[in-house]
Formats: sequence, C-alpha cells, structure tokens
Amino acid sequence: MSATDALRDDLLAAYSGLLERRRRHRRLARLAAIACAGALVLAGAGFGAATLFGWPAPPHVQNELASVDRGLPADLRLNPDVDNARAVAATATSTLYAASLPGGGSCSEIVTTGERGRGATCAEYASALQMTVPSDAGAGPQTPVVVGGRLPSSATRLEARYPGGSAERVPLGDDRFFLFDVPARQLTSVHVAGLTLVALDQAGAVVARQQLPADWDDPAASDEQAPIYVSTRSDESDLTKVYGLEGHVGATEAARLELDYGNGTTVGIPLQPDGGYEYTVPPQRVGDFMTPRTLVAYDADGRVVARANVAAVAYWRGRERSVP
Repeated sequence: MSATDALRDDLLAAYSGLLERRRRHRRLARLAAIACAGALVLAGAGFGAATLFGWPAPPHVQNELASVDRGLPADLRLNPDVDNARAVAATATSTLYAASLPGGGSCSEIVTTGERGRGATCAEYASALQMTVPSDAGAGPQTPVVVGGRLPSSATRLEARYPGGSAERVPLGDDRFFLFDVPARQLTSVHVAGLTLVALDQAGAVVARQQLPADWDDPAASDEQAPIYVSTRSDESDLTKVYGLEGHVGATEAARLELDYGNGTTVGIPLQPDGGYEYTVPPQRVGDFMTPRTLVAYDADGRVVARANVAAVAYWRGRERSVP
C-alpha cells in the first residue's frame, strides 16, 4: 500500500468516527430533549391541576359576548368583562367561554366544531342552575347535542338524568361551569323527550333542577300551538323600539284580533285565513313598548278567547335581569 493510500484510509476512518460521534451526540440530545419535555408536561399537570382551561376567547366570541348589551339603554346593560373572557369548560367537539359580570354573574357562549358560536347567554346571579342547549333547524334524532351552563354557588356536583331512568355524573370545568356531549346512545331519547339536570350539594341533597322540555329542538311547533304567538320587529341599535308585529293565532275560535295600547286606545289587526297576522307600528308609537301592551283575540260573538303581552326586547331583557 502506498503512503498516499494509507493516509487516505486513515482520513476516512477518522471521518467515519467523527460522524458516528456526532450521530451519537444527536441521539443523546434528542433523548434529553424528550425527557425534558416529559418533565415539563408532568410539571404542568401538577402545577395547573386547578386550572385546566383558561385560554382567552377568540375575537369573534368576545364580540358576541359584548353584543348582549347592544341596543339596550345604559341602565339595563350588564357590561360583561369581554376583554378577559376565557375558556371555562370543553369537550372533544365544543368549548364554553365565559366573561364575568360586575355583580358576580356571567355571560357565556358555546363554540362548536369549526369555531361556530352558538349565541351568548347571560345570568346576572350565581344562585340558579344555568343551562343552555344549542339547536339546529331540521335536526334529526342522531344530531349531536351539547349541553353547557353553570352550577349554583351552593352545589358541588351535577347529574344528567335521561328519559328511561338512566343518569350520569357530569364533569365540571372551572368555577362551576360545565359542558358535556350527550352520549350517542341517548341522543334519540333526548331529541324526543329532553333531559333533566340535577345539581347536588356536598351531602348529596338536591339544590336545583333544570328541565330541557320535550320540544326544545322544535320551537316552531310550540309556537304554532300557542293561543297567540307574537314576534316583534326591532332594530338592534335600539331595542327599546318596536317597528312591527307578526305571528299566529292558534285559538281556533278566534275571528278578530286587536292590539290594546292602553288608555282605551285599540287597533284592529287583520287575521289571515291560516291565523297569521302582521302589523306595522305607526312611527309615533314605536317607543311605546317599554310598557307591555296586549294582543286580544275575540270570537265571532265578541268573547275573549286569547291574550298575549307584547313588549320591546329591551323590556324583556330588563325583566330577565331583574329576577335573581
């Protein structure tokens, strides 16, 4: 072997050894990094055991939580702390975000797969069992159902009780909030017959109940069955005003319909053959509905067969928020 060949072989051997040492070093570095990551996960689990959620609400959720005060006069606004809204409970398909209220209550919204907000709801007081269940038009018996809300301050655990007698304990998120997906085996029964939430205290005594009615995912059906169903037309910039009424009179004996403004002032509203009606409020009257007015249905002989109160959205919001 020539001196040149010997030198070449020595250099190749040295280079191979260097590559092997580098590979071994990289393997050790990777193992060390994995070990450190595992330690961080374990440390995080221990450090954050009391706060499993808490990530901030995305901007569109903050906007929807803030919208609960849109169009309301200052004395009816709740002023949720949307800047600090955060996740308080979650499932594999949904997240519940909440913003605190100055008086101790909260506003919350369920966001389902695809970052779809399902509408903000508020509770000014922490003494009631809160429940919200989003629904979709045309939902079938196996359409997923997610249930969210908050336990009253005196409760420590929650049970969901299904038609047929079965029940399950519902896991809690932060600060007594909860969110759960109805199991697939219970979906059909819940769509048909609803469910019951039962809040219990530490001793197992029932603190509160909340019933999801049988027709919860088909509100149109209950509207059609109402003696008088009324919907108001409003501008979200000012919910103290009512620009029109529409709805349906379900009382079969009804022959005519009147709106009573009070003080002896009434106006007739024509009834359509199917019981439907529509009425445009005169401009000078659009601000008169912060005091409830009355729709009255009469039969052909002038007897009252149904009544319904009519009021501005702001009035109903204020009434809801004044009851603990």
